[in-house]
Amino acid sequence: MPTLARYPVREPRLSARQVGQRAFTLIELLTVISIIAILAAITFGVVKGVNERAAVGQAKAELASLAQALESYKLQYGDYPRSAGANVATSPTPTATDGPGVLFNALVGKLGPYNWSAGSAAAINGKPFVELGRFSIQSSTALPTAGNTTAVNNAFVDPWGRRYLYFYKTGTNAQWTKSGFILLSVGPSVATSGTAGITVTTGGLYTVSDAPNEADNIYANK
Repeated sequence: MPTLARYPVREPRLSARQVGQRAFTLIELLTVISIIAILAAITFGVVKGVNERAAVGQAKAELASLAQALESYKLQYGDYPRSAGANVATSPTPTATDGPGVLFNALVGKLGPYNWSAGSAAAINGKPFVELGRFSIQSSTALPTAGNTTAVNNAFVDPWGRRYLYFYKTGTNAQWTKSGFILLSVGPSVATSGTAGITVTTGGLYTVSDAPNEADNIYANK
């Protein structure tokens, strides 16, 4: 039985006016782009805020751990480590003798109690008071070596890559009636130094005369 031929179906052609009606106008495109940009900015701000709060929380937790280690150090040796150098949060070169360096070497077991007769802290091969793997450090190569008393040029750093600052407070200074310490991070501040005022006291020791006063400093104690 013969089949009937079917004529091809042709799509109706759109007029130029109809094409213009179906396409986006420039104003509509700009509106869409603006909305996307606003949403992206909001999202970025939210993510940044979450990340910053997480960093602040991490810094507080690390400061608490370091403060607890300092208390263990005092229990072992009778006093806190005595810092004898400047405290700069963004120092490009770590040293063993400034505040952050003294903190590091004391807590990894390379710096003992202050010896008044010698006028310096004793170099020791003692027990560590912290687990290095729990902290970020300034230098990955300057690590303490088991079996010797060599201090290393290193420091603990906060989540923003700046050194935790450490100050020994001696009871011989009129500002304090007993020894103690100030331990802090300069926080998410974009400041380039974080230097604190330091006063030399009896025996060549250093005490804090004016700690950094940026609003976002994070203290373990004061």
